[in-house]
Amino acid sequence: MTIDDETPDIALIHAYSLGDDKAFEALYHRYRRQLYGFLRNLSGNPSVADEIFEETWVKVIDKLPSYRDNGKFSAWLFRIGRNLFIDHIRREKHLAGALRLDDEEVQEIPGRESLEPAESASNNDLAQVLTQAVRALPEDQREVFLLRQQDLSFKEIAQIQNCPVNTALGRMQYALKNLRKVIQDIDDGGLIQ
Repeated sequence: MTIDDETPDIALIHAYSLGDDKAFEALYHRYRRQLYGFLRNLSGNPSVADEIFEETWVKVIDKLPSYRDNGKFSAWLFRIGRNLFIDHIRREKHLAGALRLDDEEVQEIPGRESLEPAESASNNDLAQVLTQAVRALPEDQREVFLLRQQDLSFKEIAQIQNCPVNTALGRMQYALKNLRKVIQDIDDGGLIQ
């Protein structure tokens, strides 16, 4: 089989199931940047993103033989990454709860920046203001927003989030509304006119 940029995902998956490792490499190279960008923005921590990124591809290799083409491969891939991230957060919360001696000894999770408007307003870098605004969104809204940045359709996002398309659309509307408010709150430096 000849593999190029136009080879459909399902053909690559089929070729891989027949033992063609180059087909998997093509899938990996096709989606690695999108997946990593999504996980990096979702977690806000490069080391967490790296860990989840690797776990996602290991799980994909494990589950790919049973993959059924019910939609786009990318939606399936992002759903695996999202679910592994949620599992990671649950493990962190469980560990934090097990290690907690009293409320005064609990420290902020490493890698998580504070989203206090007073702290971010002192920074005049528009990219940082936008990044912090996205991180301030509720998790479901942040996911929809970040997945749209990866050019996934609302139908694919709904599959990833396991919700109706209208719910995904509503989450995006709320995300945009909340982004406007958060950006206005943290932008007292006059970056946005």
